[in-house]
Amino acid sequence: MSEEQIPENEEIKETIDIPVEEDIDDLKDEEKKKQSDAAENFDVIDELKNLGRQFAEALDAAWNSEERQRIENEVREGVHSFVDEVDKVFREAKTSEAAAKVKREAAGAKGKVESSDIGQKAVGGFAMGLRWLSEELGHLADQFTAAEKAPEDVEPAAGDTPVDEAPMEDSTEDSA
Repeated sequence: MSEEQIPENEEIKETIDIPVEEDIDDLKDEEKKKQSDAAENFDVIDELKNLGRQFAEALDAAWNSEERQRIENEVREGVHSFVDEVDKVFREAKTSEAAAKVKREAAGAKGKVESSDIGQKAVGGFAMGLRWLSEELGHLADQFTAAEKAPEDVEPAAGDTPVDEAPMEDSTEDSA
């Protein structure tokens, strides 16, 4: 064979499409670009932004819809009607004879309780109970603020007694 009949390496490469190292690098670059483009198309942040925007648009459309406005007007009219009816019933009840009778009887019962010994003791016991409850709430508040102070700084106030040592009064003797 002569040299003319033997093709050169470049001619062989052109006639036969054999990927060479440069072509493989190009193919790898193209594949990376495709993957990068796909990743950009599925960007989570952008998708969440789109979802938020669409959700806001849906809420806005629902809020501004004629149906929502119609329902709101019906509810408002219904509430106004209800309030008017309840107000009418209260006005009629205040002016009725039965209401006046109940009012007179309540005033009489109040006078009897105020003038009786049992009523006076009940008021005194109620006041003592309120005082005890107030003191206990103060102790509870002190326990919460004590955590902020150093333990050696916290001292019980004069006259404070623990809950376990608080005297309990027997109210059965006064109820007779």
